[in-house]
Amino acid sequence: MESKAEFLKKLNDLVTVVRDKGNRITVGEVRTYFSGLDLNEEQIELVFDYLLAQKVVVKGYIKMDKPALEETPLILTEAEQAYLEEYQEDLKAFKPVTEQEREVLFDKMIKGDSNAKNRVVEMYLQDVIGIAKEMYHPEIFLGDLIQEGNVGLILGTELVADVRTAHQIITEQIRQSMRILIEEHTELSSRDKKMIEKVTMLDEAIKTLTEELGRKVTIDELAVYMGMTEDEIDDILKLTGEDSAE
Repeated sequence: MESKAEFLKKLNDLVTVVRDKGNRITVGEVRTYFSGLDLNEEQIELVFDYLLAQKVVVKGYIKMDKPALEETPLILTEAEQAYLEEYQEDLKAFKPVTEQEREVLFDKMIKGDSNAKNRVVEMYLQDVIGIAKEMYHPEIFLGDLIQEGNVGLILGTELVADVRTAHQIITEQIRQSMRILIEEHTELSSRDKKMIEKVTMLDEAIKTLTEELGRKVTIDELAVYMGMTEDEIDDILKLTGEDSAE
């Protein structure tokens, strides 16, 4: 890679271009776009992951789940169990299909039959539940994971172009949508924890300096004491509603 700055600029420019194309791009187009930077496979995969995080569909890219270190039993909350039972009861209204019928539906869907597309969505709703159980995250309500998977299901039906790969594309898009939700939640939780730590440290710093100086402390004094910029201190103070610093 020639330079980090150039890479970041091209990455941001690519997202802008893709937005104008309906948030869709192929693996080949991404590789061509970055061909001049001589990226290795690990770096290219990071580009794909970044695009997915930006809600961009990368057609042809399948992100493999990291294997779990150990198998853990699925333990649902009472609210999740109630939601799941009610939702599965609703799904009983949809008649199951045979493997042969499924291939016929795929073929009709690819040819533009909207009724066939709707039927394909219906027959995969139960699969979404199974995938949601596999990817269950205790900090995310199961219903939210299922609904995100349903969004991926609909998107997957739009990407199908071949009966032979239809099932793989649809199930992978379901997983991709759930995976993005989990990664976004994990990242947000991490930021929240770090901010809580900073708020706690700031609160302790204010108390310590106030006792030492016998007066209200200023933002610049806090910045020096904590090794942070005044803007960073000010941002944290706004979150806490603290008014003891001037």
